[in-house]
Amino acid sequence: MSTLLEVELATRLSFSREQRAFTRGVSIFAALGMALGVASLIVVLSVMNGLAGELTGRLLNSIPHVEIKSDDPLRVQAVVSQLAPEGLSVTTMPYIRRQLMLRGEFTTAGAELTGLGGRPQEALGLTVIDGDLGQVMTTRYQAALGEALARNLGVGIGDRIDAVLPAVAMTPFGLLPRYRHLTVGALISVGASPDASMVLTSLDTASRLSSSPKPDGVRLQLSDAFRADELARDIEFRSDGQLKAVTWTEAYQSLFAAIRMEKVMVGTLLGALIAVAAFSVVSSLTMSVAEKRSDIASLRVLGLTPDSIRRVFIMHGLVLAALGIVVGLVLGVTLTLYLEQLMRLAESMLGWTLFDPSIYYIGGLPTELQWRDVSFILLGALALSLLAAVYPAHRASKISPVLALEGLDA
Repeated sequence: MSTLLEVELATRLSFSREQRAFTRGVSIFAALGMALGVASLIVVLSVMNGLAGELTGRLLNSIPHVEIKSDDPLRVQAVVSQLAPEGLSVTTMPYIRRQLMLRGEFTTAGAELTGLGGRPQEALGLTVIDGDLGQVMTTRYQAALGEALARNLGVGIGDRIDAVLPAVAMTPFGLLPRYRHLTVGALISVGASPDASMVLTSLDTASRLSSSPKPDGVRLQLSDAFRADELARDIEFRSDGQLKAVTWTEAYQSLFAAIRMEKVMVGTLLGALIAVAAFSVVSSLTMSVAEKRSDIASLRVLGLTPDSIRRVFIMHGLVLAALGIVVGLVLGVTLTLYLEQLMRLAESMLGWTLFDPSIYYIGGLPTELQWRDVSFILLGALALSLLAAVYPAHRASKISPVLALEGLDA
């Protein structure tokens, strides 16, 4: 019975029209601040999740999912074929990887040359902008260049470039850097940073360029890249530890750690908005306590205990915070779901592109709403609101009914 009374009193305090206009205004702004903080955090974290997912997906189209250092690709293929993971298709490709300098007609650029065996054009999720990647993999001394790299060098399909390797050759003129003419046979794109340094060629061409008769290792492309760790453990176990498998999560650990850290830092900074809004509840409740001193004294005379008064004002603060949290949740989820449409509307009204694909790898703001993040935001906002309501509620419970009724300061 007492609990129902406390809930009714808290509801009347929150929505009563008898409050002073200024006190009611402070309460409204506290709820709006909470709504703005919750909505901002939901939208920003969803955008960061979307960007991270988009970047990861594009990188997985070009980087090896599992990489095994071995000059015996037949042995690796035998081990992988024995595993035969359920529901997972695995493509094995021996590779040679070298750092080199590419020289166009007017400029030079550093690049990473990767020679691949097998049929990489079928296993890799690359976008072929121009040319024929299949022909590059079957024709000697042809190369496929990343779109950004080809643009920096100023070359196109059929143009010749010089591949300068970090090695020297003995000539009648002394020691000179080793280089070889390559023909640009295809332009490819990942839509991420590898476009500025990626060079693909056949394993035979890479072997001749590097004077390496054996491959550096074998790279595995999986139909489900997120099972790479599972496959790597199975390979090492089946080979008794003789084959060391490195997954994409290990090879690019620093990149993905930086993405996670960026998300945490942005979430922490935007969480300060919720903290400020939560502690504005302190001002609203403090003013409400001062305004309702005589009412509190009357309730004390009628039999309400200090603990009951404390619970009433804590619920009063939580009602204000919950109102803002619900509004922020609806606003944040709605903005996240329709962000792309809103961006297109803004671009059509303003007449210019917000994210130019020629400048940014991603020509938009992909979003990924993760309800786990939303749950953390809501629970954090409620916890801060509860913490902010404790002090004013404690002050209200300490009001002496006799002193308040006489109009004296407690």
